[in-house]
Amino acid sequence: MQKELVIDVSLEKISVFIDEDLMSQVWTNLIHNSIKFTHYHGTITIRLQQIDDQAVIKISDTGIGISEKDQFHIFERFYKADQARERSKSGSGLGLSIVKKIIDMHEGSISVKGELGKGTTFTILVPIS
Repeated sequence: MQKELVIDVSLEKISVFIDEDLMSQVWTNLIHNSIKFTHYHGTITIRLQQIDDQAVIKISDTGIGISEKDQFHIFERFYKADQARERSKSGSGLGLSIVKKIIDMHEGSISVKGELGKGTTFTILVPIS
């Protein structure tokens, strides 16, 4: 099944000292979620830029979004925003808690903003050493 999504990527050249394997899990999880929860012909946007002494990564989609209530809990282990998700698209509720743990290990931060029916943006800040 093809969704025919538009992927818009803009990456500045930045050097950071990170664990490549762990951060690969972060990108895989966040981008997979964007694909999974974005409707046909939707858009996923990925941006990387340096702001001061931080790498700023934003992964946005035009998907189903996350309610304000769920945004407060989305990084907790086993938490699933079930009311916004179809049963066929459910997961273990561990992915985003693992993402947060990996970002924390890199002394970074992750936040989420979204609105039901309008999409979601995850913002990751990682210090540049």
